[in-house]
Amino acid sequence: MTKRRKVLALAAAGLILLVLAIGGYGGLRWQQFKREFGIVELDINGVRFGRDHLQVRQLVMIRHTQDDERLALNVESLRLGFEEKWKPLPLRSLHIGQLDIQWQPATGNDEREAPLTLPDRQQLASWARWVPRNGAVASLLLSVPCASGTCREQGQLSWQHAGEQPLPASLSLQLERHAHRMAAALSAYDQGNATHVDLRLLVDDQPRLWMQNQLSAAGANSMSWHGALALSELPEAPWLLEWLGDWTGYEPPVLPELPEQMRIGAGWALDVGTDDLAAGWDTLDGELRLSANLPAPWPILDVGQLQGQLDLTAKADRGTWIPTQLSADLQLRPAPALVEGVPAPLRPEAISLQIAPGASGQSASTLPLRVRLAASGPAPLMLDSQLMLATEAPYALSSDQTRLRLQSPRLSLGAIRADGLDADLHLRGRASAQAIAIALDNGSQIALSHLSSGTDLAAHSLRLNPTGLSLEASVADGRLQALRISGPAAATIAELRQSALRPQAWRWNGRLDAGRERLMLDGPLQNDAGLTLPLTLSHAWPSGATRLEASLPDVFLRAGNPLAATFADWPAVLELGTGRLQGHGQLDLTAEGPPEATATFSAKGLGGIYDRTELSGLDANLSIRLRHNQLHLELPELTLQQANPGFTFGPIRFNGQFAGDLGRLDQGRLSWTTADVQLLGGRFWLEPGNADLSGETQRLNAHLRGLQLPLLLEAYPTEGLSGTGVIDGQLQLQRSAAGVSIEQGSLRAREPGGSLRFRSAKIQALGQSNPAMRLVTEALDDFHYDLLASDVHYATDGTLDLGLKLHGRNPALEDGRAINFSINLEEDIPALLTSLQLSDRVSETIQRRVQERLGSGR
Repeated sequence: MTKRRKVLALAAAGLILLVLAIGGYGGLRWQQFKREFGIVELDINGVRFGRDHLQVRQLVMIRHTQDDERLALNVESLRLGFEEKWKPLPLRSLHIGQLDIQWQPATGNDEREAPLTLPDRQQLASWARWVPRNGAVASLLLSVPCASGTCREQGQLSWQHAGEQPLPASLSLQLERHAHRMAAALSAYDQGNATHVDLRLLVDDQPRLWMQNQLSAAGANSMSWHGALALSELPEAPWLLEWLGDWTGYEPPVLPELPEQMRIGAGWALDVGTDDLAAGWDTLDGELRLSANLPAPWPILDVGQLQGQLDLTAKADRGTWIPTQLSADLQLRPAPALVEGVPAPLRPEAISLQIAPGASGQSASTLPLRVRLAASGPAPLMLDSQLMLATEAPYALSSDQTRLRLQSPRLSLGAIRADGLDADLHLRGRASAQAIAIALDNGSQIALSHLSSGTDLAAHSLRLNPTGLSLEASVADGRLQALRISGPAAATIAELRQSALRPQAWRWNGRLDAGRERLMLDGPLQNDAGLTLPLTLSHAWPSGATRLEASLPDVFLRAGNPLAATFADWPAVLELGTGRLQGHGQLDLTAEGPPEATATFSAKGLGGIYDRTELSGLDANLSIRLRHNQLHLELPELTLQQANPGFTFGPIRFNGQFAGDLGRLDQGRLSWTTADVQLLGGRFWLEPGNADLSGETQRLNAHLRGLQLPLLLEAYPTEGLSGTGVIDGQLQLQRSAAGVSIEQGSLRAREPGGSLRFRSAKIQALGQSNPAMRLVTEALDDFHYDLLASDVHYATDGTLDLGLKLHGRNPALEDGRAINFSINLEEDIPALLTSLQLSDRVSETIQRRVQERLGSGR
């Protein structure tokens, strides 16, 4: 082999190795590129190069990223034309026979989009080099997500531009559905220092929408935007609305005939910031004119069916839109989405709005308006207002005459039902971008013929007087920062019915103070019975915690008992005519747990009648605590100076407490440290202890010391019986479901004893007629005893059995010989008390009650 051939062979081998190396490296980089951009499939078939073009029979690309975004492209019959053979840019033309695009967005993508800015001329020129001057897609198939699931559209796309310069340019897009077509034609061109962008919309080849835009530089970071829009009749509305519904989920209304005639015209001249269009809308300056005439109801997406006329001229001052001329006569049948936040019983079926220029003001910078709004439906609403709009900074809307009226024959909100609602509010106020202030004037009231909650509470003829209330709010960046409603308020109820209360009228007059975190009500609650309860109600949201504090000022019962005339459960047999009551209570309600409450009450010098017993001089302090459904009562002090069920005894003293479950109070526990009574000169008491009421029986040990026999015999209604002596005793009391009884008891007179004298005409006549009784009557005429003892048994039916043992003598009988008596006495205590209560020992009220019960057989 010659030297030359060897060199050629080595060069060829080196070139081959270089190509292989470059190919290997290129393949490696291509695989990395596909992984980086999520390309899972790329097929190109039928590639052919010509002198000035490139042809591809089919191109398939599928991109599937890690966040599940999927893009599939299927291109058929692609032809890309070049200007010159070895100079591909700029591109001359692009023609595609069919382009099928299927796109599924990423799931759970919360990334914020970058600010939207307008490209400058240099960027547009750079992009234009990569976009063919002429292009067409003969068949465009688009499959993307929409409200109904996945929407698939088909049509044609074409464009044209100047080449090196982006303008003039035009774009045409035509979409087809069934036998209908919708085409959009966009053209852009320069004229002088302005750029014009025109848009035409054709429906079934008929021009329907026309829009002109003129853009020009207005500064370093802003542009001037002038434009106009016109839309006239639209007979194709039925199938257009159906088409739109697939994309938006909008269900077009079923109307007998969709309107065709309409007119919408707009014109504007605005300055727009170009740094960030999203932020630029907040800094708009300029003017807008809008005129609309909808002679028949016209469906508007998420708004409803709108009909009427609107003429508006407004100016924008750094994003704040202020009307300078305004008139409207509109009727709206709102879409469900528009009123879904309104409670169902208050949702309007139709809304009418009329706005007309008001009387000319003295200032050229104000726009007077007369606004009338009426809403029909289950709760008709009417608003009539004289407004004054400041059209120069600082912008504000004020009104000295606004009337709002809301009526509803029946309104149900959960368990609350209101009938005959009639709210009539007279308002005045002022609103600006920073603050809102509204006050309610004279004549404002809210009336309800009937209000009920559940089955246990009903109020008839409810009247609320909010005159004097004011609302103040502060706003920053379009968000509510602070809110306060405060002022005097009053409410009256002609009749309130609740199971624990007697039906009667109630009144509240106080002050309301409400904000974003708390509601406060403070003022006295009164009723026709004369009860006055100063109340303070505090409710916090969103926690839902509520606290109610109530006081019972001094109630002097000599002037009447408002408690008995208020509470239905007040015992009918309890009458209090003297003394003083006062108290204080607190109730806490939470959204999670049961209510909690505390209360204290004090009584001084109470006197009256309970059942058939006269009471006087009752002093007591009572504290109540309710927590976790456990009721705890404490009586640190209770003193009753005197009780008289037919005989007088007292004072009575008690110190104790009670605890039990609120739903099973009959199974609670009673305990005491003091329980005694001064009885007929002596003392009767219980040892400190407790009683578990859940048991079948409770046994208590009672003691009697120092009972004066003369006082006992004086109380006992037996003619001619008297005596002396002091009695002590022990009694075992038992309580059961049947009542109170004494199973074991004993009484004994103290040494050295005493005397008994039984001197009556009946006893003497009995001794004379019966020789066996003569000794007894003679002995008891003046009997000196040294032993007086008795067993005691008392049954639950009120029968008292005494096994009496008596030892002593009569000095005048048989030289004072000792005599023993064993006497069994049985007494019906209820009958005995009845006989005492029919005497003049008790008040006429008790006598009358006894006679009424005897007459009724009870």
